[in-house]
Amino acid sequence: MSRQSRIIPVLLGGGFLVLVAVVWQLAAALGLINSFLTSSPQLIWESLISQGTSGLLLRSIGISALELLIGFVLAAVVGVVLGLVMGRYRYVEYAIEPYVWLLYSAPIVALFPLLVLMLGLGSPTVVAIAFLMSVVPVIVNSMQGVRNVDPQLVRAAKSFGASEAALLQKVILPGSVPTIMAGLRLGVGRALVGVVVGEFFAGDGGIGYNISYFAGHLGTTDVLASVFVVIVAGVALNVLARRLEGLADSWRANLD
Repeated sequence: MSRQSRIIPVLLGGGFLVLVAVVWQLAAALGLINSFLTSSPQLIWESLISQGTSGLLLRSIGISALELLIGFVLAAVVGVVLGLVMGRYRYVEYAIEPYVWLLYSAPIVALFPLLVLMLGLGSPTVVAIAFLMSVVPVIVNSMQGVRNVDPQLVRAAKSFGASEAALLQKVILPGSVPTIMAGLRLGVGRALVGVVVGEFFAGDGGIGYNISYFAGHLGTTDVLASVFVVIVAGVALNVLARRLEGLADSWRANLD
């Protein structure tokens, strides 16, 4: 991909956001909108500076990042392992798949009272919510990745006497990597949503807790500043996931 083809999407997307921010700021400065209800980019920036200098922003990001890391890593490990096993062995799929789709269709928010009773208020419940919201796409994509592997490659490896472990390492896992990475990319986004939503209801700190706290005190600017942090985190995670996909493709090429 050329440098120009990489820069143009950034300029187009970033330019639109800059245009929105400029129009928003002008509307607030000219009194066309109520700054108490809608705030403005300048006020949001000042709120971020204030939260940063007080230490609140860094502390909140640290809490949310740790909860996200734990919840997503657990979902990635459990999801990939379960997905590979379910895709490889039909009887395992038949035994587990109904519960996977039950978890997918269940309203996770409705489980908050049960999770709070089991785990209490605080980070354990937030991590559990992040895990539950992100594990399903990882399982489903990992399982689908195994099914997408060319059966002729599997038969050829078996004909040369490949063991089940060698088959998994040399054929099934490399062939499943693109779909697995797509599931992880979906999962990390859902994990971020899970952390923020979990902190709304059960957190004792973090960005989601800040949004809930500021909203309860009618702090529109502080709420939007925290939302901005979540948006930036989401974009950063998506970029990181794309980079990891590139590394995974390089690993597959080295195995070929």
